[in-house]
This record gives sequence, C-alpha cells and structure tokens, in this order.
Amino acid sequence: MNRDEFENLIALIDDLSQEQRDLLRKALEGENDFEHVVSIIESRLAAKRECAHCHSGNVKKWGKSRGLQRYRCYDCGKTFNSLTDSPLAFLRKKDRWLKMASSLKEGLSVRKTAARCGVSVSTAFRWRHRFLRAAASDKPVKLEGIAEADETYFLESFKGHRQLPRPSRKRGGKAKKRGLSSEQIPVLVARDRQGAVIDAVLQDQSKAAVKKVLSGRLGRDNILCIDGGNALWGFVNDEEIPFKLILADKHVHEKDSIFHIQNVNGYHHRLKSWMVRFNGVATKYLPNYLGWRRVYERPHAVLTPTAWIQAALGRYQHLM
Repeated sequence: MNRDEFENLIALIDDLSQEQRDLLRKALEGENDFEHVVSIIESRLAAKRECAHCHSGNVKKWGKSRGLQRYRCYDCGKTFNSLTDSPLAFLRKKDRWLKMASSLKEGLSVRKTAARCGVSVSTAFRWRHRFLRAAASDKPVKLEGIAEADETYFLESFKGHRQLPRPSRKRGGKAKKRGLSSEQIPVLVARDRQGAVIDAVLQDQSKAAVKKVLSGRLGRDNILCIDGGNALWGFVNDEEIPFKLILADKHVHEKDSIFHIQNVNGYHHRLKSWMVRFNGVATKYLPNYLGWRRVYERPHAVLTPTAWIQAALGRYQHLM
C-alpha cells in the first residue's frame, strides 16, 4: 500500500461506527485465525443490519451459535446470522478459512490446498467452489469506451463423473478432431481498455448465445473490436453497436495501435496458461475458474486472504 492509499484509509476511520471500530481493532490486534475470520464475517452486517430473509431493519440480537452472533427479525420471526444467504453458509472449521483463502490467492491445486488446510481432498474441492461461487457471478454491468471481444475454446471435460459418454482422457488430453468441433466448449471474453472483463461459457456458437452474455453491456457509446466471427458479427449488427472488423494479420497491432484485439487475445493466453496447473477442468465448473482468473485480472486488485473471504461472502468491492 502506497502513502496516498494509507492516508485515504486513515481518513475513512472517522466514518466508522463503534461496532466497525471494534471489529477493526480486533483484526489489527492479531487474534487467532478463528477470531479473525469471525470478525470478517461479522463485518458483513456491521454497516447495515437487516433481516437476511425479508430485509427488514427491525432485528435484535438473539444469542450466539458457533461463535457467530445470531439475530431475530421481529417482522418475519426468523433468525439468521452474518453467514445466512451467503455462499459460505453452513461451512465449518472457520479457523482454516484463512489458509483456504491463501490457497486461492496462490492458485494451489486441490491436493496442496487440502494439505495446507488439514482437510480431506473432497472437502478442499467443495470449499474451493463455495469460495468461488460469488466471484463467478461478479461481472461489470457495462464495458466502457473501446472494447474487444473474441471466443476461445476448451476441451469438453467430464472430470469427476463416474460414467463418461466417451473413453476417458489423461490429464486433459487432446481432441480427436482437428479444429473446432463438438469436443470444444466456446468461452466468450469481452474486455475494455480499463481492464474490465465479461466472460461466459456459451451454450453454442450462435448469435443468440452471444446476445445472452453481452446484450445491455455494450451500447452506442462503445466501439467493439471483433474478428469477423458470425455470432459476434450478427450481435453488433442487431444491437447497432459501433464496431471495427479486425482481419487476421500478425502485424495488425503495428498497423493500428488503437483498434485491435490484442488485449483480449492476451487475456486468452494468460487464462489458458494458468489453467494448465489443474490438468483439465470439468466443464460444469468452468464458470467458477473463469471468475477465479477474473479476480487476478482486476486493476489494482487487493488479493489478501481477508479480501478473498470478503469476496466469497459477496462483498466484491474488497477485491478492487
């Protein structure tokens, strides 16, 4: 953290409530992992305390359970705590969540994560996807200015399935057919020049599939750079979005330093290089891994274990 960021942080202390000050003090005093995680969780309701079921503000404290403060809503009569209605609800062993978060920060494999956290491999795998659930849905509402869009492809994978519709492959394997085929799963990536990324696993390579991902997130104030694929071509024409058609050319970036798709292609390269460590990812979990990588790509992202837990609770701003 540089000097300006630290001074801004100090200036914000005046706006903290007493409850927020107490939670901050606990975090700074270096308590054990369990207490630290509890203080992170409790901070979720510190700014605005409302019912997790009906969103009423008419709530009161209602004892404690498993180290967390419980509350009761006097409008709907239900009880809740700071984990209710979050991706981490009902997970146990909170004293090991910081180690789980540090494993996500480092991009460790499931087995290495299990060894670090002292849990089984199946538990580490389940925790990984509970922690990533919020990140998978955290995407910018709109891209700004000049943006680029292109598809990349991953081999369809049934990793973890007990019954496969085809012979198994080892460590990701290779496609039997050359080029694009039904073995490949298309992933659309759209990225603006500020680093904001929208990505999604497409159901197919149709215009309708692209519209489902990008409609409303690009407009006439954008200029979208595309490579001429039929789906993206149809999308920009139907939505009347200004675009630049970038034909395949090794020196396209040298010819035009403004309109190109080098940023999104570079993102594809970093994404695929990073995914190699997992030796193939099940297609049904691919959106979670896209969200995981998207966190790393955030401009000025704060990637501390505390920030990872806050993001897993649905508080995305802490990774910005």
